[in-house]
Amino acid sequence: MLEIAVVVERCVNCGDCVNLCPQSGDEAASPVLTMAESGAVEVAEAAGCIGCFTCVEFCRAAAITISGVPAPANGQPDVYPTRPVSRII
Repeated sequence: MLEIAVVVERCVNCGDCVNLCPQSGDEAASPVLTMAESGAVEVAEAAGCIGCFTCVEFCRAAAITISGVPAPANGQPDVYPTRPVSRII
């Protein structure tokens, strides 16, 4: 099972992750990511995550982590390579 975490100290509360996540937003029945009343990004329903890593890739503050991704079977290449963070905006 995938585990999603938002590092509150890094998050700039821009909402890009909520808007870009295919499993979140206004049209989602049970969104993975939501904006709280305080404006902070929260993980609402981690079980709905499909592991596309869109939130991680587009997070301008590198504040979202996803763990628990199964290892590739039969020597297949890693589908979701990690990217180094050179700076935080």
